[in-house]
Amino acid sequence: MRPFPLKQLRLAWHDAGTYNKNIEEWPLRGGANGSLRFEIEIKHAANATLSSQSGFSGLVNALKLLQPIKDKYSGVTYADLFQLASATAVEEAGGPKIPIKYGRVDVSEPEQCPEEGRLPGKLTVKEEISNSKKKQVW
Repeated sequence: MRPFPLKQLRLAWHDAGTYNKNIEEWPLRGGANGSLRFEIEIKHAANATLSSQSGFSGLVNALKLLQPIKDKYSGVTYADLFQLASATAVEEAGGPKIPIKYGRVDVSEPEQCPEEGRLPGKLTVKEEISNSKKKQVW
């Protein structure tokens, strides 16, 4: 799999993986809400694995690749775009076509980003998913 699809998979997972079912109020409960586009969340320790060794350019570049699509289709939320990019990456890599439901709502400002620590830092995708299942945050 090429680096871009991997980044899109991680982008979608890290945006959605902050969901906490024990928090009732949106956007405090996190989840696929497009918050990962804000610098404050990009700099969370768990997102360092999305970045190149020279800083946060890996994740920033993944976001930059999606921005022209967002600009062209302004009615599409970042939250939906991140998830669509991930599903497309799976399909482009030879995986199954993943059906997508649209209608996610974006957070509108950095202050609505989930707090640091919702995702474990610097783990593999498999470790992240396993840890999240153990915490039953979905």
